[in-house]
Amino acid sequence: MMNSKRTVASVHEAFRTLEGDGFEVRRAIPSAAYEGIGPFIFLDQFGPIDVQPGEAKGASAHPHAGIETLTLLLEGSQRHKDSLGNTSAMHPGEVQWMRAGRGVIHDEGPDEAMRRDGGHVHGVQLWINMPKGEKHAEPSYRHVQASEIPTLQNGDGRVRTRLVAGTLGDLVGPIATSGHPFVVHTSLKAGAEAELETGNAQELAVYVMVGAVRIDGDDRRIAAGQLARLTAGQIVLLVAAEDSEVLLIGGDPLDAPILRHGPFVMNSIADLERAVRDYHAGRMGRIDS
Repeated sequence: MMNSKRTVASVHEAFRTLEGDGFEVRRAIPSAAYEGIGPFIFLDQFGPIDVQPGEAKGASAHPHAGIETLTLLLEGSQRHKDSLGNTSAMHPGEVQWMRAGRGVIHDEGPDEAMRRDGGHVHGVQLWINMPKGEKHAEPSYRHVQASEIPTLQNGDGRVRTRLVAGTLGDLVGPIATSGHPFVVHTSLKAGAEAELETGNAQELAVYVMVGAVRIDGDDRRIAAGQLARLTAGQIVLLVAAEDSEVLLIGGDPLDAPILRHGPFVMNSIADLERAVRDYHAGRMGRIDS
């Protein structure tokens, strides 16, 4: 297994749906074929899209419990508010992580300038499952600046790789939590190759946001909106068929069966009912105007 290359096990198409206040996303996780990839139980890609002045939409105040959210903004500008009292502005290259735990309410979407003037928007939101026995932990929040994310760039500048979570060689990503999440964002110019060490991620997938890639000589083009589940191994070799933006995600498999009810993810019906009661009783707090 030493330095063995991962190959494509299966390819899946993300489906389009509406989210939040009515903006379209591509949802690659979950699927009828899989509940999650490692600890990741949700992947929504919003954009890339140009929005006209006055047309930008977000996700008005809504709750979460039993998960952690991880948002990567590639283009555009957004703002975040939550019932913990956090308020922050998000710009390209930045990441926001929020542990919902026993319950939190947040409001996320385009900032005032984006709503007024419009612009180009692109990003991804992931949900990380919280392990059994930890789903009622205290909520917390972190805004990660672009400068905090380790970046690798090859000599001719045709490949740029950002490590959000996990390890690449001696580099360690800023997001560390249960399930050993591995998150890498790689930008490749057409024809460029990237060989990435994926460490001990037991499960791993490649999701193409823009463009198309081939993996370790496989003839199949993994195109925008497609997710490729990979076999076990230590190395992923990506070859860009065109200019591409790619996300690698994975980690430890789920530690227990999960139950979903909208924004709540628990291990039992009783815990789901508790989360719903807590939300309606106001025990998840409120967002100050």
